[in-house]
Amino acid sequence: MSRLPADSYTARRLEHATPEHLHYTTRRTFIGPIPEGWLSHHRKHWYRHHVSSSHSRAPRSISTAAHPISTATSELQQSQAAAHGAEEVGTPRPSSQSADTRARPDVGGSASSTTSLLHSQRGREQGGTYGTASASQQDGTARDVERTTTNTSNGHLDRVVSKLALPKVRFNEATKFQMRSRAQRLAERGGFRSSKAKPGELLKMDKMLMRIDVTQQSIKDGFDERVSQGILTKPLDKWREFMVVCRKHDEGALLQFYQTRVIATTADKTKKRPKSEIVLRRGEARANMYSSLDKTLCLWKVDRGRTYIYFLRPQSGVSSVDWFTFLHSVLGYSRTQTLQVNVPQLSVSLRLDNPFTTPETSQLLAEAAEGNDDALAKAITDEGGVAGAIVSRCVEMLKESPEWAEVLKSWVKYDRLGLAWKRYDRLEWIYGAAEQRMYGTVAMQATHDLELRPKDHYPVDVKTKQGETVEEPPAIEGFLIRLTSQKGLERRRMGKTMYKQLYFASQNQYLIFTRPARAIPPPPPKTPSQNNGNIPSAQQILKETPLTHDINPYPLEGQQISWLSRDGTDNVEEQQVRDAEAEREANRNLQILLACDGFIDMCDVKSVRTFHRGAIPADEALDNGSDVDFHASPPNRRGGGEDGQASEVDDDRMFELLMKNGLLIRLQAYSKEARVEWMKRLQPLVRYWQFRASQDSDLFKSVRQQNLDALQIDERAEAQIGSFAYKWEVSQSYASPILYNMCGIASCRSIHVSGVLFRKPRHHSTFTRCHVILSHGHMLIFQDTLRKHTGKKLVHSHLERLGSVDLRGCYLYSGLLTENNLLYQNQTFDNNMPGHHALPRIYLEDAWTSSDEDAMTTFVIWHAKSKSWFRSSQSVDDVRASERMNSINSRGEVDDGRTGRTKTRLTRVSQLGTTGRSVVFKARSRAERDHWVLAIQVEIERLAAQNEEVRLVDAGGQ
Repeated sequence: MSRLPADSYTARRLEHATPEHLHYTTRRTFIGPIPEGWLSHHRKHWYRHHVSSSHSRAPRSISTAAHPISTATSELQQSQAAAHGAEEVGTPRPSSQSADTRARPDVGGSASSTTSLLHSQRGREQGGTYGTASASQQDGTARDVERTTTNTSNGHLDRVVSKLALPKVRFNEATKFQMRSRAQRLAERGGFRSSKAKPGELLKMDKMLMRIDVTQQSIKDGFDERVSQGILTKPLDKWREFMVVCRKHDEGALLQFYQTRVIATTADKTKKRPKSEIVLRRGEARANMYSSLDKTLCLWKVDRGRTYIYFLRPQSGVSSVDWFTFLHSVLGYSRTQTLQVNVPQLSVSLRLDNPFTTPETSQLLAEAAEGNDDALAKAITDEGGVAGAIVSRCVEMLKESPEWAEVLKSWVKYDRLGLAWKRYDRLEWIYGAAEQRMYGTVAMQATHDLELRPKDHYPVDVKTKQGETVEEPPAIEGFLIRLTSQKGLERRRMGKTMYKQLYFASQNQYLIFTRPARAIPPPPPKTPSQNNGNIPSAQQILKETPLTHDINPYPLEGQQISWLSRDGTDNVEEQQVRDAEAEREANRNLQILLACDGFIDMCDVKSVRTFHRGAIPADEALDNGSDVDFHASPPNRRGGGEDGQASEVDDDRMFELLMKNGLLIRLQAYSKEARVEWMKRLQPLVRYWQFRASQDSDLFKSVRQQNLDALQIDERAEAQIGSFAYKWEVSQSYASPILYNMCGIASCRSIHVSGVLFRKPRHHSTFTRCHVILSHGHMLIFQDTLRKHTGKKLVHSHLERLGSVDLRGCYLYSGLLTENNLLYQNQTFDNNMPGHHALPRIYLEDAWTSSDEDAMTTFVIWHAKSKSWFRSSQSVDDVRASERMNSINSRGEVDDGRTGRTKTRLTRVSQLGTTGRSVVFKARSRAERDHWVLAIQVEIERLAAQNEEVRLVDAGGQ
């Protein structure tokens, strides 16, 4: 029976995946040994952070240190955690599973998680001198204030402390203000009376990207990406980042765009005025969802015969849909009272009447609107359980029909049911913040269909054409010496062969490599002995570490994780230790991937073979010997230079990767036994991932062909229908849960999605083909084509890294909004298709075809290029309270002296109101672009879930 807390790493992984899936996606094999030269330089750091911690560190509260795989709390919980340090809000939310099987007794003994995988630890990621205040400082300040207020009997001192405990400037209250306003609106909808918002009071705010267009044509309701094709517009202002604030107005609401992060809670009396304002009044201003893919909003109004269109793009797609619901309610539109849920596997549609009746009619909303924090926490928790309640209602309705009994039994057995929005051939799962704010996401039913589905993951097996089922082999990693260059040749200097020591690790279909200085080998299965607490020497570590050992954080015992299925109180500490080890192993894999210098695509490997002397003409000058020292210390190089020279190579330690283009990659292991291990484990990996990549390509083709047959259209029409069709036009389309699986959301693998894209880093540059790997908030970009100075293409054996794009603080938009970024578009004319400018294309590597327009295959990542300093909203209040508490003398009077003053900490943030830099990416087709956009949006939301770069002040605050 599992005794792990619900917010532990393993419990969060089991919320979306089965124990068997975790076992297959986390097991690895390390082929050693670790070079003695590497240990002499990196032994201390590696031992302290990865070896001793994996075996002897006491269990503690689990948090993510290297990548955003951490807990995601509700908006209220985030604001309270920011205001009170690391203190957790003890209001668990129901999971998005069936109510009858929420405890999950049969799946590894895991408890249902009260959190999701979207939230990350901002304090650890920012760090530095100007990082946020630590939790201990915040907790200490709160305890000091409470202790002083409780223990004193002096009335004057009580009044002084009470004033200090409630400062004039309030930080981290933005979310609480918005949630109270939201509770007030819902309470009024449910028939409860609450104090109405006063004019000028803050209703909602968020940081957004905004662009303004102008047109002389009239625009009616329903303006979106499809309608905009027939409207001629002119850009009036480029994309800029603003704080968008909505306030109560006498005649409705007022939308303001600020260039400051200091926002007044009521009447705006700050020095900086908003750059522009829009009065939200029905009949004068209208709003709609412009893009159903990236969730860009559009707001338009008529002024002096011209129509001004405001395109608003929040960082999070969930926030965008929530804003759309909010704007519609402000403008006087009512929400539908029915919700249709489709069950595609059963070909059944269920209609739910009043799905939000219970939460909206709750007295908690009225109490929350009046300022009761406990009621507000409970109300948010109730809303977070709406998605689970919808799943439970659907399951109960299906149970009434006996023909679905066996299907429901298999679904409920693993407790992996979830809700997803379907639009043509794509699926958008409801998880994390979308579950917490189900009210807002229901606005998507105008363009999407809500479906009840089992939570599918990326497959861990593949079936060949002969009917053989091949399981995914364990990943491998270890140190090797490469003796060939990127062109597949032996580099020679002074008659000797140049070699380079690298650390290789397999991630999906890629055999990535990195410099030894950035390598992080796994801890050995047995901790080397220590003398008087000192770190063992390199010789001791090598002596007690086996040549090859397996890494298996989640061993199986039947269909359960072995260390979770054991009973007894003595197993509690073991479960916490094993859970911490599993999280550290995931962090280690991610760090290796983010630090890689390049990769070898195993799908391009023809065979793994022993050393063939004479395959390269330069072999004639090589002798058989052991001139290459495996344990030598590699030089500290930043670039990709060689590490040493050799005139002899040991044939027994060498093996080769023969590429499909005829090139060779020669690698040398530590010994003949190590070479045998590398070859024995590389061959099944190459075979499996070649089958897997081929089936993934065939899946894209089969999904498109199935939709072409179902809708009776051709490929040219599919290019338009995939982006602009109405909901009812594509109701019979098919969406594959394998293409849009839960692995990227649940962080089952280090790689979220990867493939070929065309990149334009600057506005006036041209597109270049590149290979991109998306992994936990980073887009790793690799050179796809190697060319001479004349431009002639060269065959090459591996891809080297060009750079990366950090998605923290970035925005993403796609579709017709990218036309201004394309600059040079394809303007060919097809007589058979007037108005269609893109000619049909075919990609020879997998025979994929496309007839999509350029704008329909493009997406843009926008990031700010100007930075500024901002007083951290998580530390300023606590610093000031600490200063004033230290200045209280023994008589209970406030000392005006300057003793005990501390410096306010600052945070580096983007400068609002300025233009940024756009990186334009073009996919091979509209289908692949949709796949990339949704995956990148998940990573951006993972990073944006914890941003609180705003500070609220009272009416007269500064």
